Amino acid sequence: MGDVARILVRGTNWVGDALLMTPALAAVRRTFPRAHLSLLVRPWVADLFRGNPAVDELLLYESAGVHRGIPGRLRLARELRRQRFDLAVLFQNAFDAALLAWLARIPERIGFATQGRGFLLTRAVPLSPELRVRHQVEYYLGLVRALGWAEAPPEPLLVVSPEEQDRADALLREAGCDGTTSIVALNPGAVYGTAKRWPAERYAALADRLAAEGCRPLLVGAPSDAQATAAVRAASARPEGLADLTGRTDLKTLAGILRRCGAFVTNDTGAMHVAAAVGTPLVAIFGPTDPTTTAPVSRHATLLRQPVFCSPCLLRECPIDHRCMRGVSVEEVHRAVRSFLRDENRSGGAPRGRPAVILDRDGTINEEVGYIGSPEQLRLIPGAAAALRRLQAAGFCLVIVTNQAGVARGYFDETALQRVNAHLLALLAAEGVRVNGLYYCPHHPTEGHAPYRQVCQCRKPGDGMIRRAAEEHGLDLARSFVIGDHLSDVLLGRGVGARTVLLLTGHGREEADKISTAAGAVPDHIAADLEEASAWVLAEMARDSAGVPTHRADPRGSA
Repeated sequence: MGDVARILVRGTNWVGDALLMTPALAAVRRTFPRAHLSLLVRPWVADLFRGNPAVDELLLYESAGVHRGIPGRLRLARELRRQRFDLAVLFQNAFDAALLAWLARIPERIGFATQGRGFLLTRAVPLSPELRVRHQVEYYLGLVRALGWAEAPPEPLLVVSPEEQDRADALLREAGCDGTTSIVALNPGAVYGTAKRWPAERYAALADRLAAEGCRPLLVGAPSDAQATAAVRAASARPEGLADLTGRTDLKTLAGILRRCGAFVTNDTGAMHVAAAVGTPLVAIFGPTDPTTTAPVSRHATLLRQPVFCSPCLLRECPIDHRCMRGVSVEEVHRAVRSFLRDENRSGGAPRGRPAVILDRDGTINEEVGYIGSPEQLRLIPGAAAALRRLQAAGFCLVIVTNQAGVARGYFDETALQRVNAHLLALLAAEGVRVNGLYYCPHHPTEGHAPYRQVCQCRKPGDGMIRRAAEEHGLDLARSFVIGDHLSDVLLGRGVGARTVLLLTGHGREEADKISTAAGAVPDHIAADLEEASAWVLAEMARDSAGVPTHRADPRGSA
């Protein structure tokens, strides 16, 4: 295809479709890791892609505003033409998407041959009958596969920033969800009619039962779901125990709220895919729609449906007795929710947190080359991405914590550091690795330029960064691992109760020589590199699952 420097991706229009498209978007990034990738989407789904490491730039298609009608489309085409894109990848199937790319004079235009638009595409990929009935994730990845491009893991991705999580936490506190009890979110609404809605009286009965067991039921939904949530409150025997945030959340705030929930009960809606993308355990109730194509993509999802002769009918309103949804009982939904809440902390009744692998940056994931102030200096250590993929597939939350005193020393500013970090995340995303959080300390303990001249709690081995990560991502540090090439990483892990691995990459060999004189800095394991470390972590995880006591061998024996 030649040199591709600038790519335009046309995104899909609805919340669920947008999230299910993200694995294919990651595959485009993985195929063209150095290209500038712009994503054109409707305003109402744009937030879903903010922070996505595959995307360099978000462009809005404002069809109800400046891009309304034929004059607006021509204006948008001119705007796109000025950006001189080399390639357009059209995941949206509409004729309009291909027409815009053609009017923008983008030389390579790729998409499925749908809606008679094949003549506007330079590569019109036939849509096979088999692909039409596959899951939506596979449908979008099918375009990538047909082109022979690099694939990516099929899990959808939704990034919640610390600021967005803070807003979500503030709303939860305002609603009386203070974290002392398990929160179970309930989503009784659904767009396009009532057929997809599990009956309100059953949501109410479930909420009452959960409240009686000490949980905190929480109603969520868009402003258009107000009638559905009001019906649940009206049917509840204890409405005072129902928290309600209906209509008070945007998509990212909803994602932040769901991250704090022990379980989520939902109809087949976009919010279902939001929950799946942030790892919230969920119970999805299906009736008139087909889970073969739209089921949540999650290792923590239970799908409930009652097979009846008329389902899936895809109707908006049921013309008979709504038997597909009424066939799902309160008892089986409650049982599914309790299965997610069974693993609870003895102290507060909240679900156990997620296990994490917490990693240093330089010398652990990317090569140690001194202070890195520009993306061009950053190179991944061979095998590091593959190791992280294995840890990710095993269910670990991946978090990076890194000391960056180059800011305090004046070698580069935070803007430059953030560009380097964004480049690292993009390189990893191109390899199919989703980093859940990246935290840095710009301070130096004894010197530096204002405002960074201070002794702080975030600089490793201080635990400020890891404590923040644990709070924002709901981590169980006792089931987590800290991996790095410095004894400060070992001390950090020891301090928070995590298991530790010292790598011999980066500064690791010289750090290993200090172990005998460094009090409290003996790691649980020493590994040649991140690949070997990941194998040890996975073996420890298997021992934990089997209930085998952890064996603490002399770590020097593995060096």
